[in-house]
Amino acid sequence: MTDWIHPDRPAPPNVRALVTTRRGGASSGPYSSMNLATHVGDDPAAVARNRALLRHELPAEPRWLEQVHGSDVVEGEPCAARRRQVPASRAHPAWCWR
Repeated sequence: MTDWIHPDRPAPPNVRALVTTRRGGASSGPYSSMNLATHVGDDPAAVARNRALLRHELPAEPRWLEQVHGSDVVEGEPCAARRRQVPASRAHPAWCWR
């Protein structure tokens, strides 16, 4: 069972929010349980299962990003880069997710 947060806040009808937590996924050990990252050493099959669980809750396939910590700024097409600090897009109605 997932333990995701569906915020109840004022927003336009086409804007929805979902916050994942670490509960309810297939990963084990230090990655338990809802790890969505493919770049940290987790079992790829577990990550694929976790992503499938999340995908079931979304209206479209997210654009999976690799979160990095630093001071570099990446500019480009919305969601075009896999590595960026802020997965946000104002100009393109695509899903951005990390």
